Amino acid sequence: MLKELKRVSEQVGLKMNLSKTKVLTEEDIKVEMDGNEIEKASEYVYLGHTITMGKQNQTAEITRRIRMTWVAVGKLRNVLRNPEIPINLKRKVFNTCILPVLTYGVETMKLTVHSGNRMRTTQRAIERAMLG
Repeated sequence: MLKELKRVSEQVGLKMNLSKTKVLTEEDIKVEMDGNEIEKASEYVYLGHTITMGKQNQTAEITRRIRMTWVAVGKLRNVLRNPEIPINLKRKVFNTCILPVLTYGVETMKLTVHSGNRMRTTQRAIERAMLG
């Protein structure tokens, strides 16, 4: 399948970058192309989403989103924790800079109850931190 992809890609002027190509599989197989072994991966980020094998795919992406959200909160801590800034301005910063990080791509997922609760818990924790 990879050889066919490479052949068709070259017909339209595209070249595969074998150093960036990875194989995502649960099987213990060795994949080679042009004498180079293709690296196996247990997960990778594709178009902003973590892709993993098995049922942990959603859990891994939600965990990654929550981690990225807390990084965004840390970068904006001077604004969010400043008692001199009105809460309505903090709310605008939250809605425009923090919430999109948490919810990016989630509208395409069918959330489990557990994942939804984790996201709500994260949102509430950030809101409590903003309020002091």
